[in-house]
Amino acid sequence: MTDSNERSEAVGAEAFAKAERKARVSHKGAVTGRISETSRLVGFGIVAWVFAIHTSETPFSTTYIAQYEAWVNFAGLVGMLAIIFDYFQYLCAYFSVQNALGRKSANYQFNKKHFGYVLQEIFFWAKQICAAAGALVVATTFAFSVVLE
Repeated sequence: MTDSNERSEAVGAEAFAKAERKARVSHKGAVTGRISETSRLVGFGIVAWVFAIHTSETPFSTTYIAQYEAWVNFAGLVGMLAIIFDYFQYLCAYFSVQNALGRKSANYQFNKKHFGYVLQEIFFWAKQICAAAGALVVATTFAFSVVLE
């Protein structure tokens, strides 16, 4: 009777572990999707901000550009890179999935050495770094501009 109970508990624990793993994978998918969406939106926001600052002739904009032009241009560059890297991440994901779908003998699992899989990971992190760098530059230079004026 003890062996039967232990097997039953082991099966129950294994099922519980599988359910928990499935929940974590689902949560990871939702979170990474939000990270991608946020990085993209930050990139577009930075590019719009740079365009607005460069095209405005208000005293604030002209003074701001005079003091922080290199930083503003850097923010614009990394904002554009965040957008481009977002696109390339999804493009590489497409190639990675296509490769996995051709791997019947490997149960359609991803090939972690495939260029699409590797580049997808690189672009995922690169777009976040670019979005964060651009956001920090915008926030910092704007804060300095407001505080120092």
